[in-house]
Amino acid sequence: MRNGDIEKLRERLGLDRHEFARFLGLGSYASMMNIENGIRNPSRLAMKVLRYVASLSKKDALAFIEELNRHESK
Repeated sequence: MRNGDIEKLRERLGLDRHEFARFLGLGSYASMMNIENGIRNPSRLAMKVLRYVASLSKKDALAFIEELNRHESK
């Protein structure tokens, strides 16, 4: 999965950069932009999760993201 594929996945799911950054545990919109523009690479774990999410239907992917977001540290 390349950086352009990550942006396409985010768009397919109908998420903005803030929402997708939150899902990936990134600190900011700018971090997400850097990944999409090839300036920064996601961690190996994030890439595995992205590949898994990409293999799911939109409905299942959004449910998975929602479930992961429920476990966010506070």
